[in-house]
Amino acid sequence: MRVMGGAGANIYTLDFMAFGSVKRYLSTTTAFRLMIETWNMVCARALLRTHIDTALRFSAAWLVEDPHAFASKVLGGEQINRFTDKDGNRLSDAHLVKVRSREYPWLPAVYKNLSAYIHSSASHIFDSVVTLDDSTRTVNFQLSDMDTKFPEFSWIELVECFREATKMLGQYLAGYGAAKWDTGDATKGGSHEGDG
Repeated sequence: MRVMGGAGANIYTLDFMAFGSVKRYLSTTTAFRLMIETWNMVCARALLRTHIDTALRFSAAWLVEDPHAFASKVLGGEQINRFTDKDGNRLSDAHLVKVRSREYPWLPAVYKNLSAYIHSSASHIFDSVVTLDDSTRTVNFQLSDMDTKFPEFSWIELVECFREATKMLGQYLAGYGAAKWDTGDATKGGSHEGDG
């Protein structure tokens, strides 16, 4: 509500990007919960990567000269990684991770690990292996939609990372809402600690 305002409130281009991010977060959260409940680690990891991606891409608005012009171009279908930040750096996923790792030190390692779950990769192959015995040259596979081989701490870590990614978007939404209503100037694109 801090971003939306009440009835008759002005709406800005960056609001659309905020609303889209919240919608994606809500949908991803519901799907993630279902994957945890059905013991589907492979899809849960892919959803966590999507969740982080939403926060990173919304946070890109804090790195450009004009957040509303940026949001307008994104709404027009332009890809975020085609834009540059105030210093001329391309807003690639790698750059966004690097910039945001100052605030979220866990981000580079988690993002790198999860990226293997977006495209078919060795991670998917290894997730099907239950046991591997070099001495007998024996491999046992589990071909199931349930991932029962992972220890409890792996599931807990996954949920904790999801919570951290949720907080990341929440902090940017809160900063934008505060700038929009407290200062009355949403054209600044919001404020967020560390983004001068």
